[in-house]
Amino acid sequence: MKEYLKSAAIIGLCLFLIPMIIVYASGYDTGKLLKTIEDANGEETHGASLDIINEETLIGILAKEIPYTYEEEAIKVQAVVTRTYMARRILGIQSKGALKGYSVEEMKAIWQDDYDKNYAIYKAAVESTYYEMIFYDNQPIEALYHSASAGKTRNAASIYNKDIPYLQSVDSKVDHISKQVRLTKGKTTELIKTKYPELIVDIGTLENQIQIIEKDEADYVKSIQVGNVTLKGEEIKELLDLPSSCFKVYASEDELIFDVRGIGQGIGLSQNGANELAKQGMNYKDIIKYYYTDVMIEKYEIQN
Repeated sequence: MKEYLKSAAIIGLCLFLIPMIIVYASGYDTGKLLKTIEDANGEETHGASLDIINEETLIGILAKEIPYTYEEEAIKVQAVVTRTYMARRILGIQSKGALKGYSVEEMKAIWQDDYDKNYAIYKAAVESTYYEMIFYDNQPIEALYHSASAGKTRNAASIYNKDIPYLQSVDSKVDHISKQVRLTKGKTTELIKTKYPELIVDIGTLENQIQIIEKDEADYVKSIQVGNVTLKGEEIKELLDLPSSCFKVYASEDELIFDVRGIGQGIGLSQNGANELAKQGMNYKDIIKYYYTDVMIEKYEIQN
C-alpha cells in the first residue's frame, strides 16, 4: 500500500506540479493565451480545439462593448482589457462570463455604409495594442469594467467581500451620468416580491418603509431595508432595473423616484471615465494604470 501511495504521489507531481512550475517560471505562453473562447456558433470550446484570437473575434467584441464614437485611446483601453479578460478564461482562472461579440455580418447590417470606416477604428485599436495585457503579481487581472461610475469607482470588497489589490476605489469626477427612474409603489412592491414573496409593506406609505442601511466609500448602496426585507444594493438594482446601485429615493404621490448616478457595478474601469480622460490627452496605458491600481501592461510575443 505504501509503495502504491508513493507511486501515485509521484504521478500526481508529474501531471500537475511540474507543468505549473514550467508555466509560471518561464512566463505565460502567448500561443496558448491568445485564443478564442467561442467557436463560430458561439459555443464554448476547450483544449486543443481553441483557435488563436483573430482580429475579427476581438473587433467584434469591441464593437459590442464600446461605441466607435469614443476616443481612440479609450477604445485601445478596451482592447487591452478585453484581451486580459479572455486570457483569464483560457488559463482557467475564470470560467464564467464568456464575451460574445458581433459577427462581420452583424456589423455590416448595423453600420451599413459606415462599415469600412467603423471597422477600421476597432482594427486600429487591436493592432496598436497587439498582445498587450494587464498583469498584477504575474497573473492577468480580473479586468472588471462598467459604463460609468458615480464620480468614484468602488473597492471590489464592496460587492465581493474580498479585497483585490488592483480593484481599489479611485476618483472619477469626469463621470457625470445620472438618470431618474420612476416606478409606481405597486410596481416596486411587485418587482421585489418576485424574489422576496415574504415582503410585507403598506403600499400607500411605502416611502416611509424604505431605509438605506449602508453605503460604501463611493456612495453606492450596500444594503437597504424595504418593509420586513433587507436587500443588497446590487439586488435591488437588478430587481428594479436601475442603472446602478448608487441612488437616493424620493416619493411623489403614488410613485417612487430613484435618483441614480452612474451605470453598472462601479468596479474597475469606467468606460465613460476613460473616454473623458482620453479627451483630456491621457494615453491608454496611463488610463489603465489610473483605474487599476499598481498593475503592469506587458506585451508578449509568440515563441516559435
